[in-house]
Amino acid sequence: MARPRKPEAERRSRTIGVRVSAAEAAEIAERAGAARMTRGGYMRRRALGQRVREAVVHRLGARERVELHRIGVNLNQIARALNSGASAPPGTLEVVERVGELAADLLSGEALDR
Repeated sequence: MARPRKPEAERRSRTIGVRVSAAEAAEIAERAGAARMTRGGYMRRRALGQRVREAVVHRLGARERVELHRIGVNLNQIARALNSGASAPPGTLEVVERVGELAADLLSGEALDR
């Protein structure tokens, strides 16, 4: 089934040409790529004063990946033990919550900036 057509007022049927230098074109392409957008979409949002969020990508080193894997293995063992009826030692919930906070920091890039 085909997608329904947009009303005429919502269709993007107009084109606006803008001349830029080679350096400006490269910068626009770089910023659009960082925001994971097309150049046209990026320029439209910026021109209309809409917010553009750059996608921040942080790469983990080999050591960090190994440590993250070890943490995941430990969490899996804890979950398996609890699901099989074992009781959690005191403080387990707090530790798991802290690991969740650290993982969120890691995914947001904050942990790598420290």
